[in-house]
Order: sequence, then structure tokens, then C-alpha cells
Amino acid sequence: MSTVTREQISAAFFALVAGAADFAATSRRFVHWDQVNETQMPFLTVLKTGEVRGRQSEGLPTLTINVHVFVYLSAGLDPEDVPDGAMNGVLDAIDAAVAPSAADAVNGNRQTLGGLVSHCYPLGPVFVDTGDIDGKAVAAIPFQILVP
Repeated sequence: MSTVTREQISAAFFALVAGAADFAATSRRFVHWDQVNETQMPFLTVLKTGEVRGRQSEGLPTLTINVHVFVYLSAGLDPEDVPDGAMNGVLDAIDAAVAPSAADAVNGNRQTLGGLVSHCYPLGPVFVDTGDIDGKAVAAIPFQILVP
């Protein structure tokens, strides 16, 4: 692994996704949706789900950090509301925040967390419960962060 630390990567990633939308509260420490009250929503939290070590084609070691971003929303129980709309807005905001921009867009069109990593992107199925039944919406978005 390079001289970049896991803590630098974690802090940069959290700052990027936490700044994506107007969250009432955020936490780098994982918080289960049952522990979040309505005044804290929309709420964002992250959970590191593992690491995978591998090798690049050149034989250099690589590290893949897997992280899930969790978003909790109060969907309400008004049958006239469409809770899916609020969640779609937050998911779109997170997608926009992690899209490559500035130097990242020019140099390979990839999110590098300010040059800390080679790639950072959402990858895999996103679990979404829009809250139609109980008024609490949740989304779990998997990310992979590749460290050269």
C-alpha cells in the first residue's frame, strides 16, 4: 500500500458523500436506522464492510476497501406523498458528488478522492426501502475504493 493511510481515505470519502445533500445529521460511526429519530433525518452514515488485497498486472500490491453508505429518510405516511421521490433526489445527489470532476475528469475520468486513491465508485446492487409501509426510508449503497 502507498503512503496514503486508510484514515486519510476514510475521511476524504466521508466528506465527499456527507456533502452530497443537505443532511440533518451524519456519522462516520455506523448508526442503525432504529437509533435515528425523525429530527435527525435525512441522515447519512457509513460502514466499512471489508478489505480485499490483490495484485495489479504489474505485480504491485493493491487494496480494495469496501464501504456501504446508508441514507435514512422520513417518508411520512401521507398516502398522497410519493416517498420514492425524496429518496431518488438523495441518491442522485450522491451520484453527482462522486462523479469525477476537475482534474479527475480530465485524468482518466475517475474519482480519486483528491488523488488519494486510483478509483472510488459505487458498485453493486443498491438496497432501497422507500418507506411506503412504515414511513422510514433507507438506502444502502455499496462502494469500492481501490488503493494502488
